[in-house]
Amino acid sequence: MFQPSSASASGLHWLSGALAALLIATAGPVLRAFDLPADPSAVVQRVAFGSCNNSTQPAPVWDAVVKADPDVWLWLGDTVYADDPRPPGKTLAERTRVVLDRLPDLYARQRALAAYQRLMSRARIMGTWDDHDYGLNDMGADFPGRAEAQQHFFDFYGEPKDSPRRTRPGVYSSIILGPPGRRVQIVILDTRSFRSPLEEGDFPRHQRVEGRPGNYRPTTDPTTTLLGAEQWAWLERTLGQPAEVRLIVSSIQVIADDHRFEKWGNFPHERRRLFQFIHDHRIGGVILLSGDRHTGELSCLDPLREPDGSSIDPGYPVFDLTSSALNRSAPIIASAPPANPARRPVVFSHEINRHRIGSRFGYNHFGLISIEWGAAGGGEVTLALRAETGDEVLRQRLSVAGLQPGVGTAAGAGQASTR
Repeated sequence: MFQPSSASASGLHWLSGALAALLIATAGPVLRAFDLPADPSAVVQRVAFGSCNNSTQPAPVWDAVVKADPDVWLWLGDTVYADDPRPPGKTLAERTRVVLDRLPDLYARQRALAAYQRLMSRARIMGTWDDHDYGLNDMGADFPGRAEAQQHFFDFYGEPKDSPRRTRPGVYSSIILGPPGRRVQIVILDTRSFRSPLEEGDFPRHQRVEGRPGNYRPTTDPTTTLLGAEQWAWLERTLGQPAEVRLIVSSIQVIADDHRFEKWGNFPHERRRLFQFIHDHRIGGVILLSGDRHTGELSCLDPLREPDGSSIDPGYPVFDLTSSALNRSAPIIASAPPANPARRPVVFSHEINRHRIGSRFGYNHFGLISIEWGAAGGGEVTLALRAETGDEVLRQRLSVAGLQPGVGTAAGAGQASTR
């Protein structure tokens, strides 16, 4: 081991360290631990996505997904449910061991599904995790099994055993598909591996959702984090790459900020940082995709309804399309089923979201983004939700040119038509 014995030796040691850091920062193979090689030949026209999928339960939605014939499928998290049924154990370590042991079989069940195999043969598969495939409900960096769970995650995606992605904490990644003028950048975030503990709260009755106390309150501690320092540095570099459309995948909602469950708004300084970066660096083409909530909805950032106002206005409408769930939705049932009057009905009442456009969809579904590159304005993007039958239940059309800074404000986005 090098031991400096003089000021000159110390200076030499610093210089060699700086050169090594520079080589690491610029070396292609190391970057691939974060970013997959671009594929200019892959013109993307359809991207399907979804979340909240129990691989041990029927999922007719997959037939509809395959019929949509997407070029890319994106998992938004909760690909499997390792903590369902509730894992036994008196300690966190015991419960962690149970869920980790369950993961290989649950992933294998999903891969063995005939419709999913057809999807794998046709589409590029990418994605992130949320709490239930990460390990335990609502856990972040404090989950003791995250390193082992990450290896099971990469096994599911077929990541080579010697891949550098397996040696780096976190499952975030990105790729650019298509040639200049038709580039789609897919940015996969990891909102679990580095997240600080959530702050629990008890709220006045008028602030409760569905009559229950809210789970979490926004933190006031600016030292807490959702993404972690390394992922933030990577994200800011990644968004600096040129692309016409950017699909940013977050397992939890980014724009919806009124409910008391998991969301970016539980870390308001992190949420503000994301929108501020898009604003300050004029990052165009951003569309957010999220899951987690067991219903589908479309949100649009309205800076006039934000505490920070116009300072975080990207200059164009930024949408967050939430698709959840594939087969674990929370449907609206007005009364107990007649065949089983003793069963407690599920009542999915209105959840406040000041940024919502249209209505929520509380039944099994998936999301679909379609891009018509030949349309006027550099192309047209259609955001949609489709029920498990394949029927479209929500639609929002956007122009690629309209997703650039300076063309308008997000506040006017509500005038667009939505089913």
